Amino acid sequence: MPWPLPAKPRNRDELQLAETLRAFHVVRAAAGRIVARRGGRTIVFRQIEPHRAAVLFRRGGLDEAPVALGDIRAARADATVDAAVRVKRLRAVDALVPTDLSPRVRQTLDETADRVDYAVLVPEDPAAASPSPPARVFRAARRGIPSLPHRWVRIAVADDSTLRYGAALLVASWRDLGLRVRVADRDAHARFERVATLPKGAIPIAHAVDARLVSPRVHGWREDARGVVDYARVSVR
Repeated sequence: MPWPLPAKPRNRDELQLAETLRAFHVVRAAAGRIVARRGGRTIVFRQIEPHRAAVLFRRGGLDEAPVALGDIRAARADATVDAAVRVKRLRAVDALVPTDLSPRVRQTLDETADRVDYAVLVPEDPAAASPSPPARVFRAARRGIPSLPHRWVRIAVADDSTLRYGAALLVASWRDLGLRVRVADRDAHARFERVATLPKGAIPIAHAVDARLVSPRVHGWREDARGVVDYARVSVR
């Protein structure tokens, strides 16, 4: 993400950084790197692609790094980093929020959404999936697809690589059923986003999960339900 941060953080990472910097004094900031200090404690944030960050973490070059999308199980199976993996279900839901959908189209999307595959591939936690309708409801909704209006349902996606990947999975599964759904940035009929509170009429897909590598040298590291860490309480030994 570019720095300085926007006045209104756009995603969880920007929110976490913004909340940290409230307790610290920024001493240096540039694209891809920010240095903050409080008393004798200095924290350096670096913008690094997650797979590269994992390599640096293994070499001792980072004390904390995100687990790349789809790599949670692989990280847990890796004896070199297994003890460092921290996974937390956040107080947020990935959901489709209608803006201009007819009740029948919205109901069909709700009853045919592939929540199980989404949960397995995105948060990598099948238990994070929102409840799916009974099989008989899914079958009835599928039979009714040919009678739906023959127009494309356009879905806008928040500027987040995880959500874009998840939206692509959902759209592909709907297209396989014969639904005319696609991702579009303009004139959208619905938005796919991560929300702390479900708006009325929103279609929940799965709970958000955050996974990070945290060095055993780090003490006092805690993540709240929004995925924010209070670095003022963190020490490195």
